[in-house]
Amino acid sequence: MEPSLEIIHDSDDFVVINKPAGWLSIPARKPEATDLVVSEFLARSRSLTPFIVHRLDRFTSGVMMVAKTKEFHRIANDWFLKRTVKKTYHFLASPPPSRPAIQIKTPIEGKPSLTLFEVLEKTESAFYGKATPLTGRFHQIREHAAEAGFPLLGDRGYGGGPGPRVCLHAHALETPKGAFVAPLAQDLADFWKELKE
Repeated sequence: MEPSLEIIHDSDDFVVINKPAGWLSIPARKPEATDLVVSEFLARSRSLTPFIVHRLDRFTSGVMMVAKTKEFHRIANDWFLKRTVKKTYHFLASPPPSRPAIQIKTPIEGKPSLTLFEVLEKTESAFYGKATPLTGRFHQIREHAAEAGFPLLGDRGYGGGPGPRVCLHAHALETPKGAFVAPLAQDLADFWKELKE
């Protein structure tokens, strides 16, 4: 059966998708025949030349914007560079912090980095949280969560406990062209339900 992507928004200039975990944003350097790739799928299914505005890690699910034209790609890149776009992520981590909101500003690769974390719901051993990265460093949320003492569940690279995958989901993108939201991916919603039982 042909895999598919949920389209959240479709316009002349861009498309917004809800990327499933396991999909690559662009082809890997050493591609495998079984790879599921956002750019390739959109090119094939929508007969367009997709321009990736921002990437999500392979095992991160959620909202992703893809430009349809070079001109809009340039405009959208400018939004991200000037931080006009607000990105919000949801995640599962352990253990819960002692405070309901935390700010981490540890530099990443020598560059200023800032992430805001908020507890949305918690159990004795884990919590469901919101992360707002105010800079755009590689693995910023994962690294800052570990630095704060609550690595993401499933994130073995940063010392996280067991999980179905890296428990990170791109929840919302607020842009000059509108706000786009993807509800928490079903695998993470199911895992959180298990953790609360």
